[in-house]
Amino acid sequence: MINEIDEYGVVSFMRPVLRTKSADNDSLLESLISCITALNCASHFGNHLGRLQTEQATIVRSFQYALRNALAHALPAMTWKLEHLPTPSVKDSIDIFGTDGRTHVVIELDKHRADQVTKKFVSRSAMFERDKIHYISICYPGTDRMNMTECIKYFRYCASLSARLGNVYAGFIIQPA
Repeated sequence: MINEIDEYGVVSFMRPVLRTKSADNDSLLESLISCITALNCASHFGNHLGRLQTEQATIVRSFQYALRNALAHALPAMTWKLEHLPTPSVKDSIDIFGTDGRTHVVIELDKHRADQVTKKFVSRSAMFERDKIHYISICYPGTDRMNMTECIKYFRYCASLSARLGNVYAGFIIQPA
């Protein structure tokens, strides 16, 4: 597909691209991947770079709502929450959390920075040490100084550790299609 840019310099089609996953035969993971990769993220991230951090936070929040709504439509048996606090004493919320009472999905949204991805992966894995989780990292464009290759390398580490912990992992980067 050819990148389409309008007269304002906005990319008209962007999507989350799967960069790594830890399991090949997990039906929930495949449903999550299908739902996430179907999203056109251009209206959210087509021209967010260079904006103030408060403006970028509003854009990310808008994307968070759109993704939660898409997940609720695609996986209606699960309850989907934004900014979920699994442990109220630890003020560390999950961007999007889904559960059906047995299965837990943790989705975190970040700029493509390996340190952010890794820090959240470690903390969320520890929060659910007794439960199996499906953990999804979705990274949106950051600055040119942020190393996307390093982020993808750490996605692979998260996938490997998830497999060893009995969890499931997928890492996506939102980019022009």
